[in-house]
Amino acid sequence: MRLTGKRRIAVAATGAVAAIAVTMQITPSAFGTEDTTGTTAATAATAAQANVGPADSGASPTDGTVFHDGAMSLDAPPVRARAAVAAAPQATPQGEGWKLADGVTKSLATGYTIKFYDQKSVDWLGRYVKASADDLRRITNLPISVNTSPVGWNYVRPQGEIVIGVAKRPCVPPADNGQTGWKVVRDGSGTPNLSCGFISWSGDGTVTSGHAYIDSEFFTADGKPAASWGGETFMRNHISHELGHTMGLTHADRSATRGDCAVGKDSGEKPVMCTANHGYQDARAGTYVQQLDVQGLRYLATGAGAAVPPQGKVTGLGGKCLDVKGGKTANGTQIQLYTCNGSATQSWIVGKDGTFRALGKCLDNARNAATDGNKIELFDCNGAASQRWSVNTRGQIVHVASGKVLDVTGGSTADSTKIQLHTPTTDKRQLWAVPK
Repeated sequence: MRLTGKRRIAVAATGAVAAIAVTMQITPSAFGTEDTTGTTAATAATAAQANVGPADSGASPTDGTVFHDGAMSLDAPPVRARAAVAAAPQATPQGEGWKLADGVTKSLATGYTIKFYDQKSVDWLGRYVKASADDLRRITNLPISVNTSPVGWNYVRPQGEIVIGVAKRPCVPPADNGQTGWKVVRDGSGTPNLSCGFISWSGDGTVTSGHAYIDSEFFTADGKPAASWGGETFMRNHISHELGHTMGLTHADRSATRGDCAVGKDSGEKPVMCTANHGYQDARAGTYVQQLDVQGLRYLATGAGAAVPPQGKVTGLGGKCLDVKGGKTANGTQIQLYTCNGSATQSWIVGKDGTFRALGKCLDNARNAATDGNKIELFDCNGAASQRWSVNTRGQIVHVASGKVLDVTGGSTADSTKIQLHTPTTDKRQLWAVPK
């Protein structure tokens, strides 16, 4: 797809890839925003017909693939191994808005350390990687850390490590626009405006390691996200997308049409893992969409034996549910009691950090006030004391800072009854059943 005009729109290619080595199974995924300048007319025409653009994913044969003479060759797997896979295809785990790379079923139980190839990569990508790592750690309950000491471009990557770097046009898709025979280069000779990411995984479906490359053309000369690509919002989503791939997620598209992805009822957003640059377009950019991407990450972590944060409905007086009024995600939206209906507005993730999250935001005691009757609302998750809760042995949801609890105003079981903060009593209107 040829992009024209001064402002280039972020797009990405689709495609599922599975590659099997004799002793190590490898499957890749990547995100790209590409310009087909320099591609042949035949390749461009083929891509246009399929509406998928140039390929943007490939395979790596080992955990420790390294650069030789400035190029990293990701060779095709043995033919006999590919034939064996074709003879015994397996269903790819997926759900609405999320999909795992072919053959992947679980994360590494010991977690991952994310590292950087050089200091420029640390300086330009570091803060985005740290934010995404925090999100991944919270969602999966796996030990995911970031090490900002550069490892060098010829680093031999062991299991349990993900390495990321920034370089000009680092990704070289196969000449036939296929799915194998990828290269990664450091001389700027790759495809314009294309980032790529790869994973390695073991025979039991465990994601063992990963590596990703971000095209420097998405930045200004001094390392700031280029406004022509969407600035901060684009870059946050772009990096979380790439790291999602190295963790085992593939594109969440529903068809070969680029960007054809589910829209979260919880957020009104498409998944971060959609081929185009989607995800949250507000202050939550760079986090995974709760109804969509998060579910794939939870699946992988559960496969690793991790105790993922509980998720489900919170029921109270009259068997009704803790609900976000109108399903609105605006800060300050009232929390209410409502008939349980299985919707995303009633699906809460109870975090180890004391948060209750729905629609990608947090249960919040407005202004952190301690007065009886204070408003309970939905608000951007910010780590504030107003968003720290605990559940006591009686079943009350306690606001940690004030010691007061969630209360159904007036003890009414009518739909839309407001939830408020109140001094603890023995009344049933303060009792809740929380997912465990």
